[in-house]
Amino acid sequence: MRLSLLTLLLAATLAHAAEPRLYVLTLATSADASPERRVLIEQFDRRLRAELRDRGATVLDKKDHRAAVVLAPRLDVSKRGLKLNLVGLRSADQKLLGSVTMKASGSSRDAQLRAIVTRAGLEAGLFE
Repeated sequence: MRLSLLTLLLAATLAHAAEPRLYVLTLATSADASPERRVLIEQFDRRLRAELRDRGATVLDKKDHRAAVVLAPRLDVSKRGLKLNLVGLRSADQKLLGSVTMKASGSSRDAQLRAIVTRAGLEAGLFE
């Protein structure tokens, strides 16, 4: 009995894990951004894509896929830290799936960026 229940649970988990998440990142940059902000945005974009791939997701370049979740992050840079507003939209109909804001301060910019990227990867997985 226990073995069959465990087998059923394992099969359900594997079936759910077999469906890869699809994401499209639309990171906005402004022409009047400081050089530091532009560099941080590029690093954030590259690291978030890698974080999502490490979590088993596929990151697409275009919004063409109707099953994708569109992530629209906005990274604000201040002297004291970083602030990220992450919005998730369903690609098919642009329905809002969720929005979350997070901040990182202290330590180095690299540590702040690592913290924000890790948290953004976790939060992106919750947009359904």
